[in-house]
Amino acid sequence: MGELYNPFPKLPKNIRQIGERDETVRLYVEDYVNTYLKRLYPTGGQDLRVGLLLGSAEDHEGTPFVFVDGAMEMEGVAVEGEQVSFSEEAWKKAYQNIEEQFPKRTVQGWFLCGAPGCSLSPLNYWKQHLQYFSGKNQIMYLNGGLEGEEAIYITSSDGFYKLRGHCIYYERNQMMQDYMVNQKENRKVEAGGSDPVIRDFRQKMESKKAQLSVQKHSVSLLGGLCSALAIVVLAGGVVMFNNYEKMKDMEGVIASVLPVGAESWDGIREGETKIQVEEVPGEVFPTEADAEEALPAGSGLKADRDDEIEAAGGQPSAEPEASGTAAGGAETAAAQSAAEQTAASVSETASSLTVSGPVLQKVTEPGPGQMYYTVQDGETLYGICFKLYQSVNHLDEICQLNGLSDQNHIMSGQRLVVPESSVPQEPTEN
Repeated sequence: MGELYNPFPKLPKNIRQIGERDETVRLYVEDYVNTYLKRLYPTGGQDLRVGLLLGSAEDHEGTPFVFVDGAMEMEGVAVEGEQVSFSEEAWKKAYQNIEEQFPKRTVQGWFLCGAPGCSLSPLNYWKQHLQYFSGKNQIMYLNGGLEGEEAIYITSSDGFYKLRGHCIYYERNQMMQDYMVNQKENRKVEAGGSDPVIRDFRQKMESKKAQLSVQKHSVSLLGGLCSALAIVVLAGGVVMFNNYEKMKDMEGVIASVLPVGAESWDGIREGETKIQVEEVPGEVFPTEADAEEALPAGSGLKADRDDEIEAAGGQPSAEPEASGTAAGGAETAAAQSAAEQTAASVSETASSLTVSGPVLQKVTEPGPGQMYYTVQDGETLYGICFKLYQSVNHLDEICQLNGLSDQNHIMSGQRLVVPESSVPQEPTEN
């Protein structure tokens, strides 16, 4: 084993930026590791090559820095159909190899390398990533092999997301060189090689380039059409505005030449307006009674009206007191009857209303071997499972116990019935 490489606390000076600079996490991959991952692809009927990324992580001026200067393949974890299955035996052997070949290095994530030209989706492996690599700033490296397209995903305080870019640094890394020699994976690819795998890969790349060229042409054509349409809409708006101003000027000219005594346009419009009377619940409708009949006796309103008639030289209306009293009593009874009918109608209308609102979740009482758990801010069912059981084995059981049709729809403060956990929990209010 050669001299070990320890990059911190000094940052590498001889580096090469890949992609954009990511401000959340800074990832530095040593050149031998980058070369190894680029040229690692399945052979002999395999579908995947899976292994661990090794190195160190430190915080520098408030920003997390992750240095990867080792990559080691795990045996017996890749299964048919680009699937991964970690076993206890595989982990035990992997940690033994780390101590022998990559001492003083810790696991910073894992890599998955597929056949040339394949496109690996992180959605197929993110559950296993959260289960076995749940630490902060853990990396998932995906690559198609033979200089294929690579994608790096990482966990941070913001969640699980794709890195915008990373750096390749060039330093002496004897332990990775020794590992590559032992594994015999440092293969040189000739430009005119006759390997059918390489030939098929190149054909696929040429086909992808042609498709991208067609897509770019279509996008540029669509952009030109959108620009032309925007210009047409703008011109139409200007023309409509000009026509509106002309119509307003024409209306003013027509109004100025109307003959004396003719109604204005505003008067004609007001004359066409019709008053609509809205019906009140309780079968109460407006009446056409005379003003004298509508005035109740003894209210003072009729006396004021008679005074006005005398001042004008007329005769006040003569009305016997008894008649006024009888009429007032009849009108009072009619008003009370109408009020009772209105109240009955309002009561009947209110009784027919149905109150709608959010349906509260019915909380199931915990049974034997079960307990309550209150959802905290920012928690998910997957995070709760890892917090209580260190796995996602109880995810479906929790959904069935609480009647959850969507495992992603839970709210802060919601009480869930969950299987009992050996991890001590804070008491929750009933």
